Amino acid sequence: MKKITVLSGSVRNGRKSHFLANLIFNALIEVESVSVILLDLKECHFPIMTDVHIDHWPDGMNEFSDNLTHADGIIIVSPEYKNGIPGALKNALDYLRPQSLKHIPVAIATVSSGGFGGVNCLSQLRLVTIALGGMPVSESMSVSKINEVFDENGNLKEKLLIEQTARFVESFLWYVNKLS
Repeated sequence: MKKITVLSGSVRNGRKSHFLANLIFNALIEVESVSVILLDLKECHFPIMTDVHIDHWPDGMNEFSDNLTHADGIIIVSPEYKNGIPGALKNALDYLRPQSLKHIPVAIATVSSGGFGGVNCLSQLRLVTIALGGMPVSESMSVSKINEVFDENGNLKEKLLIEQTARFVESFLWYVNKLS
């Protein structure tokens, strides 16, 4: 059984990217050959990293790190904020030790309220993934105009996203099966 971690990378109130993380998580639950967890960054409460030489990690960082480093595959779901990675997500990833994602396939799904689906965030997360030793897969998922895709309660308004999610998950699992 392959262990998959879906990381929901936003801590903001009213976040819509978490709805996409749930959609991906639910698609993975349907796959018999995987065990999946949803790791919600909003539940972590990590302080801002102020020193690169850390004597001890903040509370919850060991569990956060273990859920990522022991996964056979990781999917990071993130909104794009100001053309980049949300600060809380970057901060959490900065706490990880170098090469802590070594040889783990990582798929990235991004969202934006505008028309480009978070492509700048996607590019930056690929670079961060590589710096952590992970293997960003070529398939990605970018969802534009996220406010039109989900309502305020997380109900899907755009049914085509179900098909897109299924293709994304299938492609990601191909990499997981080949590389892990």
